[in-house]
Amino acid sequence: MEKILDTLRSIVNARSAALPDEDFLLRSLWGVDYRSQPTEYERFMVYSFVMAQTVRQGCCYADFGTVDLGEWSDSLIGRDAREVRGSTVAEDIAILDAAFGALPRDPFRTLQIDGAPAQKALARAEIVVGEAMEQLRRVGGRRVAQVGVMGNLIHFLQKEEVSITASDFDTELIERGVLGVPVVSGDESARIVAESDVALVCGETLASQTLEELVLTAREHNTKLVVFAVSGCHFAEEYCRTIGIDAVIAEPQPQYLFQGPSMLEVHRRLRG
Repeated sequence: MEKILDTLRSIVNARSAALPDEDFLLRSLWGVDYRSQPTEYERFMVYSFVMAQTVRQGCCYADFGTVDLGEWSDSLIGRDAREVRGSTVAEDIAILDAAFGALPRDPFRTLQIDGAPAQKALARAEIVVGEAMEQLRRVGGRRVAQVGVMGNLIHFLQKEEVSITASDFDTELIERGVLGVPVVSGDESARIVAESDVALVCGETLASQTLEELVLTAREHNTKLVVFAVSGCHFAEEYCRTIGIDAVIAEPQPQYLFQGPSMLEVHRRLRG
């Protein structure tokens, strides 16, 4: 299949033709390093993320310390986010996500979560797992793959009558597992998707350049694909409409790491 980022770039240009060019100007870039364990169920997370801003913020997570927005990035500010490129895949995704943020969108439903980060982390995980269970009910299975491990998602999956497999590229998770669930290498993600009824996949698979393979594998094996997207959150509608993903739960900024209200958008693929 065509690279998803290439498809998305074509889509944003086509859909934005009648919209004001000013809405697509890149106004800001941020690089954030953070260390956090939002709940007792979650691993100690050490990550970075890059954010880009047009009229809304786009985001992409990255390995800790890999976001380096030096003086070179000053030349990107004020240019059209539909056209400019960053120096890394994560920067490209954040910038394109910000461009998509200027497009109108029509989610299946929108939910608000509120409170401290720990409360919001659990609330969003429950919503994400609820959508995965909705997709599972449609096929009548009980096998769930969780790709890009999040302890809070595993915690809520364990409350359901399902069998769980998990994959990640984090060597510590592979060695120790999470909440009693073994974790295999991210190199085996396609295999566990093929062997599952529903795959619950984190949006960072776009940055690791594995999402295309997972989409094709899910299609070949009739696995329902559910994506939780903080990275590339504004791609959600096109993920369902064009890429063929069954459901996406998108978390635009401000995300759960910040206290106060946040919004979640649920998008679903229409059945033809």
